[in-house]
Amino acid sequence: MSWTDRAPPQCRVDRRRRGSLAVEMIMVVTVLAVVTVGIAQFGVLFANADVVAFAARVGAEKASQTPNLPAVDGPVPASVITAIEHQLLSSQIEWSHIRLEHNVGLGDTVVDLHSDSGGGFAVNPKTNLVSPPAANAHYVRLTVTVPLAEVLPRSLSFFGQQLFAANRSYEHTAVFRYELTTP
Repeated sequence: MSWTDRAPPQCRVDRRRRGSLAVEMIMVVTVLAVVTVGIAQFGVLFANADVVAFAARVGAEKASQTPNLPAVDGPVPASVITAIEHQLLSSQIEWSHIRLEHNVGLGDTVVDLHSDSGGGFAVNPKTNLVSPPAANAHYVRLTVTVPLAEVLPRSLSFFGQQLFAANRSYEHTAVFRYELTTP
């Protein structure tokens, strides 16, 4: 008679149960690891989105303090672009389009300035700057657009498949009151 034959029946059941416990634990640990990585990656997404929002605020602030903003449609002033690039540099995010609107000139006409990095992402804000919130007030509105691939972590693309179209973009808009006296 061997030792396993002498063991009570519950010991034989426990040995079989240990194998199933190992399989269950592997499944649970795998699911927990995927959930943990997903939470961390969404944290990176929100941090990158916050960097783009801050860059738009910094650019709008710089534009609100820039004397002699262009009175006709054209490119965004280089000082505003430099301020935005400086903020995006911390997360290594490349901008694709910057749109600056202002009503600083004579007659409160809205001037629309654009700069494009060649990425081909259009900026279409939901509202116009034609009616400022206060009478005789001058405002600047700056919209920064970046490719969605710059904001969304690459780890969120499962099995080599992106979660979004390649031409999708992420944009953030900031509005500031013009700080300097107008002509």
